Amino acid sequence: MTNRREFLQYTGMAALATSTPILALAKHHEQLSKRKIPGSDEYLPVIGLGNSNSFRQQDLSVASRLIDVFLEHGGRYVDVGGSSRFSVGQLAREKGASDQLFMGNYLDPKEGQDLADEVKAVAAGQGKSALDLVHSRDLAGYRRQIADYRRLKDDGLVRYIGIARSGRGNHEAIMRLIEDGLVDFVQSNYSLLEPEAGDRLLPLARDKGVAMNINRPFINGDYFSIVRGQKLPEWAAEFDCHSWAQFSLKFILSHPAVNCVLTETSKPKHALDNLGAGLGRLPDKKAQQRMLKLIRGLR
Repeated sequence: MTNRREFLQYTGMAALATSTPILALAKHHEQLSKRKIPGSDEYLPVIGLGNSNSFRQQDLSVASRLIDVFLEHGGRYVDVGGSSRFSVGQLAREKGASDQLFMGNYLDPKEGQDLADEVKAVAAGQGKSALDLVHSRDLAGYRRQIADYRRLKDDGLVRYIGIARSGRGNHEAIMRLIEDGLVDFVQSNYSLLEPEAGDRLLPLARDKGVAMNINRPFINGDYFSIVRGQKLPEWAAEFDCHSWAQFSLKFILSHPAVNCVLTETSKPKHALDNLGAGLGRLPDKKAQQRMLKLIRGLR
């Protein structure tokens, strides 16, 4: 597996990853594109921060720089789980950014009061009166205890609820939760290497007014292994794409059901590169098919 650092070194793109997003931001005189959360008047920037190693390993220095990069360029969504709910929450409080950051928290089923008590503790750690989003990886448990999750909203402890689960094998269960009106948000995988959600899951979410956050845009680095040594096609410039990372992200964002793509990185320069995907044009349907054909040919 090739990570992004090795890929950039191999292709000589390290300088580009550092400079391109900054130049793009300056050129467009704009911050990240935003998309409306269905059923609300709230908007989320289209590029988010996943629960990266710097968050999970409590590397507060790196995590602080990542959050600074996002805040500076209009980012808002940060995915946190386990202890990172508190460490990132601490950073948000220190930066006076508790309200500015939208935090997606993982909270699996517990007895009703235990669930509420945990939410209150996390909210205090994040400096929030109510958690922005609580989602569970346990699809069956979430359905079983939906009354408890809904009570969190009714009591003003949580603003949105939902589920987070990757893998094509989970799509049917996710779609049943959507069809039954049990989720505000869904987090799942969709990318050039895993496009299956585009067939039914994403269209259903859009039809039912459910927000879609996308994880695994680079398949834990597998994507960079595939494009390693390859020159970015010239036609990528037609949709303002300046790197292979943006190539993947812009494909994902070209689906109208997608609200936000979660990118995991511990490198501020990679975060800048990712942010660049939220600027400028997106590929049309013809370009999307061309992108899929190109990546399939490299596998």
